[in-house]
Amino acid sequence: VGVGMLQNGKKFDSSRDRNKPFKFKIGRSEVIKGWEEGVAQMSLGQRAKITCTPDMAYGATGHPGVIPPNATLIFDVELLKLE
Repeated sequence: VGVGMLQNGKKFDSSRDRNKPFKFKIGRSEVIKGWEEGVAQMSLGQRAKITCTPDMAYGATGHPGVIPPNATLIFDVELLKLE
């Protein structure tokens, strides 16, 4: 479960608000590099703040309409389950 914010605190995504955990598989490039590396270091049940510099997020391109180019992203993440 997580909340994604820009450095200015503007929320751009929240699986918490949707009441539906976000699922992905580590090592399959399904998420940005910052998530791959950050979540891989977490323990089950842990809540952490993951800060992703542009090179670990969406880089110079950003994600049009949602994330500006060269944005540092901050995620409040909780690891609920491992499979």
